Amino acid sequence: MHADETKHTQEPTNHEGIKRRDFLKGAAFGAVGMMPIMTLFGCAPESAANAAGATDGQGADGAPTKTYECVLDSDELMEAVLNESEVTNDLTLTDGTVIPVVYLRMRNRINRIGRGIGSTPAENSWDMIKYLWSEEDAEHYLEMPLHEYFTASDYAGVSGRSEEECAAILEDQADRCLIWRVRRGGLPFYALMPYINGFWEFNELKALYSGVEGAVAEFDTQGIAGTDPNGESGFDTTFPLFRSYPVSAEVVAEDQLQPYHDWRALIKRNSTITVSACQCRTMWDALGVEFPEEHPHRTCLSLGEMAEYFIETGIGEQITQDEAIEIVEDIIERGMVVESICAKNADIICCCHSKSCGNLMAYRGINGEGAASTYYNAYVLSYDADACTKCGKCIERCPMESISFGDDGACVMDKACVRCGQCVAVCPSSARILTANPSYPELPADYVECNKFFAKDRMQRGQLVDFVASSL
Repeated sequence: MHADETKHTQEPTNHEGIKRRDFLKGAAFGAVGMMPIMTLFGCAPESAANAAGATDGQGADGAPTKTYECVLDSDELMEAVLNESEVTNDLTLTDGTVIPVVYLRMRNRINRIGRGIGSTPAENSWDMIKYLWSEEDAEHYLEMPLHEYFTASDYAGVSGRSEEECAAILEDQADRCLIWRVRRGGLPFYALMPYINGFWEFNELKALYSGVEGAVAEFDTQGIAGTDPNGESGFDTTFPLFRSYPVSAEVVAEDQLQPYHDWRALIKRNSTITVSACQCRTMWDALGVEFPEEHPHRTCLSLGEMAEYFIETGIGEQITQDEAIEIVEDIIERGMVVESICAKNADIICCCHSKSCGNLMAYRGINGEGAASTYYNAYVLSYDADACTKCGKCIERCPMESISFGDDGACVMDKACVRCGQCVAVCPSSARILTANPSYPELPADYVECNKFFAKDRMQRGQLVDFVASSL
């Protein structure tokens, strides 16, 4: 028999490599100016809102609190996301540098996609945008439809340019990994991408596969990140951007995986698959940041239409389904976590660890304190203290370093646990098992819908605010 609830402790445990995680705490990757790979929202039942400290009534200080409502189908919030502020003046930085107004508008637009880049910019928050887009490119980008798939004909309709000119502009930006492209029925469709997961990953891979020495480091030192007005960590939403999967059906009660939580099935339903270098570990290499050398690089999988885009732009190597499964099985043997974009039809699979993955390093850095801890996946971890032999194998195996011995000798788990099941797999006394979370919300459908949901949730929480000032 297993206990009904997972035991947690709020106290942070001691961790090695804290200097590496200093890159990731808070709202940005600090020295490299990269936002953490953070969170996605969904329809939050009351329990999730409570986890975020957002409930109707009064807080501990007597101030009113708010429950965040389900925004999956909110047209009103979508209208607010699409209603961008007018910006007419250039920005003068404290050192006298002038940022043209087109880049201010560009940054506001990018901030309205997915998890965004932080509404309050810093001095260097336009560096990456200027590095990737010329002013003419930015003008073209700002004419494109937001939060939808569109064709060259659609772009012509809103820009006033000829369809032929629009097709050339779109193909150019798609080939440079500035916007996303899919081909359906022989017709190319395009969509604006977020920073994470989007043009940062894709352009870092472009730099890596260019073979130019120092190209990755040059790219990754470009600033773009800002902060959110209310100072939330980025994990204060219902879902994380990347959600975890049980390592196998054997670590789940009755060997029954929940819908959309079977990584093998996800691979097997996609005939086109690519593998690329892990973008996080590629960045650490370029910046001289140490991580466990046993964590491999050739681990980032793209699936379906995303894989086709990776092949077209030269940032992924096509592999078979069996090869993809072997890659994931290998990382599981190395004690790592299987994650994907938080969508039903996920098109990215990452192989992660709290000592080498930007997302999990950031999550470990805040000790899992955020509403995303409730729904990191569709499971809870049940633990039977009476059956536990206190062997410590789970502590050694946990990729999140979330398990420790309590004062009574039993195991305690902190909030950074992502319910991957690695501890279940190595427990010799069957004292652990993953069980379905009955309140798990509905997932977004796909990549573009994920980005909409992020933006609407940030708008609802007061995080999405356009920058309109002429000085910092």
